[in-house]
Amino acid sequence: MKSAEKIAVVDIGSNSCRMVIYEQSGAALIPYFNEKAMAGLGRDLSETGRLSPTGSELALQTFHRFRAITASLNIKNVRAVATAAVREASDGPEFKKRAEAILGAPIKVLSGADEGRLSAVGVSIGFLGPKGLIADLGGTSMELRPVDQDAVGESFLLGPLARAQDTNLPFEKRRKTMRKILANSEFVKTAAGQDLFAVGGAWRNVAAVHMMLRDYPLRVAHGYKMTQDDVENVIEAAELARSDKLTREQLLGVSKRRFDTLPHAALLLKTLMEQLSVDKVTISSFGLRDGVAADGLEVDGATGLLDAVPLFLRSTPQSKLFGRELYSFIHPISKRFKKSETLLRAICSMADAGARMHPDHRAQLVYEQVLRAPVPSMSHSERLFAAYAAASRYTFKLVEDPRYARLLGLGAKRRAKVLGTAMRLGSVYSGRSGAILATAKLAIKDDTLSMTVDKAYSDLVSETVGRRLSQLAGLMQLQPRLTID
Repeated sequence: MKSAEKIAVVDIGSNSCRMVIYEQSGAALIPYFNEKAMAGLGRDLSETGRLSPTGSELALQTFHRFRAITASLNIKNVRAVATAAVREASDGPEFKKRAEAILGAPIKVLSGADEGRLSAVGVSIGFLGPKGLIADLGGTSMELRPVDQDAVGESFLLGPLARAQDTNLPFEKRRKTMRKILANSEFVKTAAGQDLFAVGGAWRNVAAVHMMLRDYPLRVAHGYKMTQDDVENVIEAAELARSDKLTREQLLGVSKRRFDTLPHAALLLKTLMEQLSVDKVTISSFGLRDGVAADGLEVDGATGLLDAVPLFLRSTPQSKLFGRELYSFIHPISKRFKKSETLLRAICSMADAGARMHPDHRAQLVYEQVLRAPVPSMSHSERLFAAYAAASRYTFKLVEDPRYARLLGLGAKRRAKVLGTAMRLGSVYSGRSGAILATAKLAIKDDTLSMTVDKAYSDLVSETVGRRLSQLAGLMQLQPRLTID
């Protein structure tokens, strides 16, 4: 099996310097290595107009490490970008020259429009056909841009480092300043009511705090949705943390490094939502770095998901073929699942995920693995559905983790169990062989679920196959019929 190519993206931001190494195969981009240093290059920018001296030295030290890692992995494709701090600082060109010498790669200093475009590319591969507005918050600036249009983005100095002088002001005064700045946005005037995607670590931290406050068990930022009231709850918690030790400790437990910027990020998100007249925002873990990695590749959310699952699971050519044939096998009953073709294809490609795991634990292990897989284009409800279905492929009596029981409705669980049981039937009959599975067909007629097997393969029809067909038919409230033709 051919190894996936590796792409290293170095993102030199105002707050952090990060390197993400992606494995790329087809349209898939799966993080292989992810490391950051909170250098704070833009910490002094608003006062001095220059990069932080201590931040610059820490960043340059970090780049020595990054180069050693890319060299040891023999990565030739290194894409380095710098954002607002280097762009705005008077000593930015000097820092760029020193950094390039250490990294051994050119650094592209992005304009605000560049940042917006690349963040849009990132969001476009993180969701299925997203439409609406992207807001990408960095340490120094915030970029706004439509995700689905070729438009020049807007950039505002609204990052926490750029507004450091506001830290001790009352929250309402800080909101007033934000509203005044956002009044200059053409997108705020024209994009009212559209979907909003929030990109950037500061807003992922807002989501993480909200998950903690509501004791939400699926701690996956990507695809997490928040209402204005949800964001307001985070603002209230951040304000309470100023005087209440227990609340402060709880918030520090979520993210110590971003604790100081939490009030600003939450206030800005709530203000932006109010100005745009949107009640819900979707958090995107896909953004600038993913856009840099994907730029120039033929990638979108659907192909990214379908190529990412086999790469994440380290699938063999045989298991890939089996996943494709499994989708063909379940296709005649696919309308019962009320899910997109893309998601169903992805779930079928997950059907072999537990094949090499211990049989006593594989269902639970697969369930957890699918829930947290770093793949694009699945909402939280779709992750839960996929995990339930993939686990049900290995057991008819899945004991659900009580932490997640309330997150998926009974109807969705039943449909996921039907899908898992159908995948189990296909697996049992074929011995996980795609070529063999192609010799069997499912069909529904009246009140009967029939499985027709090519007569040349009649020896594969065992008592277990008949029992699994009966289980599937029972779940679907149909009568089973097994036919050799």
